Amino acid sequence: PFGGASHAKGIVLEKVGVEAKQPNSAIRKCVRVQLIKNGKKITAFVPRDGSLNNIEENDEVLVAGFGRKGHA
Repeated sequence: PFGGASHAKGIVLEKVGVEAKQPNSAIRKCVRVQLIKNGKKITAFVPRDGSLNNIEENDEVLVAGFGRKGHA
């Protein structure tokens, strides 16, 4: 989704909770991000405990690839 780049900048649109796949059960803290260079909207995972509290809507964030080839 980054067009060959390892990182991409974007604007936070909203905070979302994504449910984990079976057999795990959790709500993963994620944010919807609109990439600056191509306008695509992606869902980005927010790592670490309590990090979502530091991110507000309309913040500029740097997104790194998650290492899952062929998937968003």
